[in-house]
Amino acid sequence: MDQPSSDDEHRETVDRVALRGLVDTYAWLVDRRDTGAVARLFSPDGRLVSHFPHLDPAPIVRAGRDDIGAALVEGLARYLTTTHVVGGQVVALHGDRATGDTTCLAHHVYDRQGERRMLVLAVRYGDEFVRLDGEWLFVERQLRLDWREDRPMAER
Repeated sequence: MDQPSSDDEHRETVDRVALRGLVDTYAWLVDRRDTGAVARLFSPDGRLVSHFPHLDPAPIVRAGRDDIGAALVEGLARYLTTTHVVGGQVVALHGDRATGDTTCLAHHVYDRQGERRMLVLAVRYGDEFVRLDGEWLFVERQLRLDWREDRPMAER
């Protein structure tokens, strides 16, 4: 079996760091509500597929940057602030394509009838990536909810 060259190992490391940077940037931009920038992290025909079985058994599919950006604006509007903490990421590289699985704890602060509340979602993203013009982008991001907790927030 041939050993990978140091150039191959370097390219793989660079790609893995770039893909981790992509998922971290997604979370960072969502928390800053820069939905247009989030949408630009997707390929032009990219898809964001959300699975919320507690709301609807059918997934919600958003396709294209405009649709993805609009969905994010709508989805974030009910929250005062969010904090996404990205966990582990596992990726498989296939040249200019890659697949991955990323975990995230998404914290959402909102107000319900004068009470400040915290909604925490354990999210698992199934990602498909493509390198276009030297830049890694999402082709498809499948958001799956593992569990959720909704509770009153403690006083500061």
